[in-house]
Amino acid sequence: MSMVYALVHYPAIDTRHIDALRRKYDPQVDLISPHITLLFPVPDSIGESSLVSHLEHVLSHSPSFPIHLRGLEQSADHYLFLVLQEGRPEAIDLHDRIYTGMLAPFLRTDLPYSPHITLGSFGDAELCSQALREAERNTLDFECLLDRVHLVKIKDDRSRISWSKEFRLPA
Repeated sequence: MSMVYALVHYPAIDTRHIDALRRKYDPQVDLISPHITLLFPVPDSIGESSLVSHLEHVLSHSPSFPIHLRGLEQSADHYLFLVLQEGRPEAIDLHDRIYTGMLAPFLRTDLPYSPHITLGSFGDAELCSQALREAERNTLDFECLLDRVHLVKIKDDRSRISWSKEFRLPA
């Protein structure tokens, strides 16, 4: 069975409103808690020990930083995001440093990185706009510290996370 790795941050926030939206609109709601992806899925063939070593090196030079999640954005491919306001440049810098060395070949250059929590995935723009209006009625405004990240190993069919390792960022 094929697996993939991803690196995510689970914000230490009250996720009740986010969970309610995701329960309706995000097919991955039962796979993973609300998160900000820093490394998008890469095949497990890259090797766990090499990947962990690379991440330990990058993250040991990456101090924790405050983030503020506020504001909604629709992507061109009909996803609805809760976006980072404060902490955005730091998250982009961290993402870019993760995609160096052994991970450089996996960097998507066709899409600019925009740190966010996915609230939903939609087949068309109208459904996405409807969910956007619903999300705007909630108060989605959260502040916390991006001080740890989790490397997760996910079954290729996205049915479950089979393994997770936490990395703490220096204070």
